[in-house]
Amino acid sequence: MRDETFKKLGFYISLAIFSLIIAASIVAFLLISTSPRDIGAFGVTLWFLALFICVSATVLLIRYNISRSRYPEIQERLAFFKRSLRGSVVLGLFIAIGLAMQSLRMLNLGDILLFVLTIAIIELYFRTKKS
Repeated sequence: MRDETFKKLGFYISLAIFSLIIAASIVAFLLISTSPRDIGAFGVTLWFLALFICVSATVLLIRYNISRSRYPEIQERLAFFKRSLRGSVVLGLFIAIGLAMQSLRMLNLGDILLFVLTIAIIELYFRTKKS
């Protein structure tokens, strides 16, 4: 059981690192070599998706590395990794959607408050959900 859990955790970490590298290279390439007018709507959407993946993977790996010493057992580490994945995706969505709304000049204080409230409700739902 321990060996299977260790392999699963290693696969998840490798997948997070791989997605971080790919997403960061897409963001860097589109940021350096082109402009939003040149890449069009699909390219801008691809940039925001890559930014979301990059932010989520970075936060996930940072949270996991900080908490590794707190959880000595591999099963606890895997459980924490899965919990961190949800929180990292929520934070990545918050940043990517906020930047997308700002780039469209649609972001105002009311939208920010509604967005934060929605994120808080989603997080509370998943924390209180018994599975």
